[in-house]
Amino acid sequence: MIRISVPCSTSNLGPGFDSLGLALSLALVVELRPAAERVVTRHGDELFSAVTDEDDLFLRALSHRRASLGLADAPFAATLRSAIPTGRGLGSSAAAVVAGVMAADALAGRPHDPSDVLRAATVIEGHPDNAAPAILGGLCCAVVDCDVYAACIASLADVRAVVASPDGVFPTKASRGALPASLDHKTATASLGRAVFLSHALRDGRTDALTWAFRDAFHQPYRSPLLPGFEAAIAAAHEAGAIGAFLSGAGSSSIALVRDERARVERVSAAMRDAYEAMGTPVTMRVLTVHSRGATVSR
Repeated sequence: MIRISVPCSTSNLGPGFDSLGLALSLALVVELRPAAERVVTRHGDELFSAVTDEDDLFLRALSHRRASLGLADAPFAATLRSAIPTGRGLGSSAAAVVAGVMAADALAGRPHDPSDVLRAATVIEGHPDNAAPAILGGLCCAVVDCDVYAACIASLADVRAVVASPDGVFPTKASRGALPASLDHKTATASLGRAVFLSHALRDGRTDALTWAFRDAFHQPYRSPLLPGFEAAIAAAHEAGAIGAFLSGAGSSSIALVRDERARVERVSAAMRDAYEAMGTPVTMRVLTVHSRGATVSR
């Protein structure tokens, strides 16, 4: 039997639009074995469990990878178990795509090559900000420029991610449609500078007086009106002692990074929940650790 595990992820971290990502401790686990015909069983939240084979990103990525490598299509039995909530900006799509690419390689007896998997996943996903941390683990910077380049720059072992996920699925298409066609040079430069500063500060373990570095001009100001309570929750997280807080990917979850101190983590979690609920937005709260290892495959 082949077993593949891929962690969830958050992307952007505020100003690092489509380039910064962080692996977190929920995972998609796939178990594969040869079979006479293809059978896929799914266990997860309601949306994940209801996915059909025709709409399954895991199967699409697996087929795409096989076709791109000229590999024969052979049947298999697969069981997918996902603890990653669907449609909450926590990289469920990227995890499925990465798992599909890795499954195609594993079924063909190919060795696991993280760089090659990242290239293949980026072709399918269109951007590497979730795929890179899902594959490499930790805090990653990734960019597409002729090739796909990624570096894991920190493990953040002493940081917890407090995740607030509003009830209901937030449509990624609407979130992406809210973005402007262009930004003025000064605004973009300032946001880019904050992203570079933020990545260096987190890499070096400098987490004091850092909330300003999570401010963004690329996407959050345009998506926040779609999310009642988001701005209040971010402000509440900062006031309660978070390192910084931001919209996770395209939404709907928001995340506060907090130093690993139980009282502080609980204070930030309660503050974010109360801010959302004061706006009439029910939320599910989670406290996750940073996944430092990234995707794995075993036999």
